[in-house]
Amino acid sequence: MTLPFYLRRNPLTQRDDDFSAQTLVFETSEFEAIVSKAVKRHSSLNEVDTTLAVNAVFEQVYEELLAGNNVITPMCNIRLSIAGVFDADHMDFDPEYHKVNMNFTPGINFRNLAQEVKLKKITASDVLPKIDGFEDSESESKNEKITPGKGGIVKGSKLKLNKDKAEEGLFFIAADDTEHKVTTYMRNMPSELIFSIPDGLTAGKYRLEIRTYLEGKTLRTGQLDYELTVD
Repeated sequence: MTLPFYLRRNPLTQRDDDFSAQTLVFETSEFEAIVSKAVKRHSSLNEVDTTLAVNAVFEQVYEELLAGNNVITPMCNIRLSIAGVFDADHMDFDPEYHKVNMNFTPGINFRNLAQEVKLKKITASDVLPKIDGFEDSESESKNEKITPGKGGIVKGSKLKLNKDKAEEGLFFIAADDTEHKVTTYMRNMPSELIFSIPDGLTAGKYRLEIRTYLEGKTLRTGQLDYELTVD
């Protein structure tokens, strides 16, 4: 198996020579599926007992961390730390200003995994919805301004949305990760979307993202390579 990746332009710089790698995940392995696969590889195991045993280990790890202990396992190492500024040495922990963080590092059995992963570079347009450009109808600008409540046009490939699926859609995402989903479309085609820009966008920077299942069971995501602005 390989880890596919593609290159996308850095939306923060908009430079022609600034790209970053984006990995593509085709499947997410959940706990039950992992246990099932492990049992099939070891004939002496069964799913019920294996699940109980692993959950018992997880519960004990939880208790160790609650006790303030560091945890070292073959898969990962975990330690707790405190973040935030204390103004004086007599100041106590205040959850309004401080928080406890969990810090994970690879365990001894996983430290070399990154070097063993086989990579495969792909073209994003082969497997993902792709936004080539955004046009704000009110200002007639391209890949720059957003006018809330007015018309917008997105062009690209694999854009058509299934509006019956709540997870699919076109989203304007603010700097604080607040999402504003487009709800009204006048045109919904693979190469073009025409829509009403959400009213609730306040002044600031936004990134534009499309999410669609395409023909599979995994939600695919595409982004415009430029930051957009509401004045």
